[in-house]
Amino acid sequence: MRVKRAIHILIIMSLLICTGCWDKKEIEQWGYVLGIAVDPPTLGKGAGGKEGEEGAAQAEFQQMDLSAGKPTYDMTIQIPIIKESPSLAASGGGGGSESGSPSKTWQITQTGDTFLSMEREIESRTSLTLFYGHLQVLIISDSVARDGLDKMADFFLRHREIRPKVDIYIAEGSAKKILDVNPKIEDHSAAYLKHLLLNSDRSFRIVHKADLRTTMNCIRAGHDFVLPKVEANKEEIKIKGGAIFKKAKMVGWADEMDIESINFIRNLYRGGVIVGDRPDDKPGLITMEITRSKAKINPNITGDQLSFDISIKIQGEYDGQIEFLSDQQADKTYIEKCEKEFAKVVRDQCNRTIRKMQKEYKADVFEFNKILRIQKPAYWEEIKEEWDEIYPDVKVNLDVQVKLKQLGNFK
Repeated sequence: MRVKRAIHILIIMSLLICTGCWDKKEIEQWGYVLGIAVDPPTLGKGAGGKEGEEGAAQAEFQQMDLSAGKPTYDMTIQIPIIKESPSLAASGGGGGSESGSPSKTWQITQTGDTFLSMEREIESRTSLTLFYGHLQVLIISDSVARDGLDKMADFFLRHREIRPKVDIYIAEGSAKKILDVNPKIEDHSAAYLKHLLLNSDRSFRIVHKADLRTTMNCIRAGHDFVLPKVEANKEEIKIKGGAIFKKAKMVGWADEMDIESINFIRNLYRGGVIVGDRPDDKPGLITMEITRSKAKINPNITGDQLSFDISIKIQGEYDGQIEFLSDQQADKTYIEKCEKEFAKVVRDQCNRTIRKMQKEYKADVFEFNKILRIQKPAYWEEIKEEWDEIYPDVKVNLDVQVKLKQLGNFK
């Protein structure tokens, strides 16, 4: 009896203690913010950014009382419409939406002077509880980036839910238009864009790493860096080159060939294809798929003259020809000519990018200053205050060597 009574008492106590999830929220009650876009303030032109567009009708509604006197930014958040999202709805199917189908996301744009005040204002426009723990991407307009990322990054660094691994992208013109994309496969444009950057290990013309933590570390250290540039149409997003930053401010654009060269020089190259001219002075193209690339940078100090020697060693597989057919056994001489042609293509391309970064943007995206600080610390202490003046005229010697693996007719 005593045992039964004790069991009954324990059951009653457990019922009193375990009262259930009295404050739980269903998934449909949360607003999971997947992407954030930051643009200059529309100043009464609405989310569309131009008078007469659909967004203009919402402009008056989107304005808020501003303590600073005038708006500073437009912030757009993307949240999934759970009931419309095939991957999240309990009864959903698969695949992306076709043209004209209902959107699976809700983009909410708010104009304001601080990000926290805009976040609170957005919360007054939706019945959902916003949650930033699943934030995938932060897209920033080039107009905002040219004014300086240090002016707007503090909110995202201090936010209790935003993770420092969030990827940052720069859009030419409107950043919001990237979130407005209705992708064919993924449910949400933020996830689509996030997956594109994951291809940097396989695509040689994508910026290797561009998350919030890495970017802010560069800004704090006063380093120059590159962030990926994104473009979009209604259904597709493309990472197309990068945005060049000198310290915290954007100073210009790098094309896709520049990004490839930067990855070569900084030893970040993961794989890609090189195309050269047929080496026997006849029409045609030859191609090589790179399987390995190793770069090494050495600073040299002679008297008061500083220079850098860059060695890039590439291994690859001969992938074939265009406009002609190798129907005979290729000899060693032909292979060596191909190797020299591929080396010339890489060398010319890298030299072009070096000149562009030194003379046009004066941005040390190759991290020469970091190499000096590590390998020549005493010298770096002497010249670090004048580095911005020294860097554009530093001589760079580039050596590229290519070794082909023989395939097909090449045995």
